[in-house]
Amino acid sequence: MRRENPSQRRSASAVSIRDVAQRAGVSPGSVSNVLNGKRRRDDPIGRAVLEAVKALDYRPNAIASSLRRAESRVIGLVIPDFQNPFFAELVAELERCAEETGYRIVATSSRESADVESREIRELLGWRVAGLFLAPTAGSTYGREHLADQDVPSVIVDRVFEKDLIDGVGVDNAEATEAVMRELIELGHRRILVAYFDDAVSNVAERLDGVRRAAMRRDGPLHVDYLACGPTVESALAAFEKHFDANPVPTAIFCLFNTATLAAYSITRKRGLEAGRDVALVGFDDSAWLAHMTPPIAAIVQPVQVIARRAWSMLMGRIGGGLGPARTERVSCRFERRGTMTPPRNGGMEAGRRK
Repeated sequence: MRRENPSQRRSASAVSIRDVAQRAGVSPGSVSNVLNGKRRRDDPIGRAVLEAVKALDYRPNAIASSLRRAESRVIGLVIPDFQNPFFAELVAELERCAEETGYRIVATSSRESADVESREIRELLGWRVAGLFLAPTAGSTYGREHLADQDVPSVIVDRVFEKDLIDGVGVDNAEATEAVMRELIELGHRRILVAYFDDAVSNVAERLDGVRRAAMRRDGPLHVDYLACGPTVESALAAFEKHFDANPVPTAIFCLFNTATLAAYSITRKRGLEAGRDVALVGFDDSAWLAHMTPPIAAIVQPVQVIARRAWSMLMGRIGGGLGPARTERVSCRFERRGTMTPPRNGGMEAGRRK
């Protein structure tokens, strides 16, 4: 009987994760996610990976995996916009977390472009970062899906999805906006203008859901206009100008992102209106300037430090070898009732004339 030459037989330890991926017809990242519990094992991809592992007698090299993660002390971060005060504060807090734990943050901006986002993610992965944070750009799924297929711990911040492919930390957007919208209605507002960025962004869609829930629960007349403003102060100003030219002045303006709040304050002044007297004004996201305006502008405040530190803790857990399915954590906002959270001057549907 002919005996097999051991040198001609590939040992289990010589089988790589890429061999498993090739046999299963998936990416190496998908193999890793199935094996470490971040991805389901009972779907077609999970079953294909497990069958390939069994057929090839693959045995993961836990030591090598740990060394690959340990060799880098750099954490990547891709956000949509450095000029947005929320993201600027988020970057600053994550940098503090990194400094406290011996890591370094490399941050870059997608400029709300899916193409730029995908390029920046690929660049950071090419640097073999130890982990990566991502705030996805509007309407893009590439970043989340691509990171889910990589053997790099990743966490979504701010623009999260429930039951996502990777971990995420955000706020209870719908809960916050529903509460404020109900309060505006209780104050007597019946003509409300809601300004938002883009409902393709997950957190904006959630905020709109909260507004609509509150509006649906109102018995009696209520007129709500929804105004898509684009991402910048300039685009928001243009949208407000067009709306005010064609519609009666609302008794309240509820801005679901911070640049729209600045644009709303500017347009009311330009039209000879005073926020807090002629029109109520509420923004989502706080900035230092809001509290120092005359009158101070009411705002929903996101706990940026809490978001950053929970996201950091979640990422460090994964880098340290933490297993289990992806999870999404939510934190609550608080509402700062300032001088612009006022009842309508003339009540109900009696909005002012066009200005």
